[in-house]
Amino acid sequence: MTDGERSASMRAFACGVLALGLLPAIGVAGDGRDEATDPSRLDEHASWLGHRVLAIAAAMREPQGPQAMEPVLELGLDSRYYLMVRGWLVMQLSADRSIEQARGGDPSPEVAARIRFLEDAIRSIDLE
Repeated sequence: MTDGERSASMRAFACGVLALGLLPAIGVAGDGRDEATDPSRLDEHASWLGHRVLAIAAAMREPQGPQAMEPVLELGLDSRYYLMVRGWLVMQLSADRSIEQARGGDPSPEVAARIRFLEDAIRSIDLE
């Protein structure tokens, strides 16, 4: 997979994650009550969630950064988004481990660093 394909795939996945993350905010996955929601409030929540999803995506691109774990923990420890974040991390880890296997256990330093980061991130949000 080329960098362009990986980037496009990550953007598409982030959009899907963002859409699923909004379900609790708009009442689709909520408690079943059919209540009207203020559109400006939805926009504000979508923006808030979108910024956090993008921060996690950036952390996965630069897992050695000093604050890389912070956005993962911020959203991953929120019970509304735990499953979404954990699922994203697990899928990325699965993809990276597949790359590692395909290269005979000798992945690029970037992939190896991301694997360590993802394992630590999953462990951190699971233990809280």
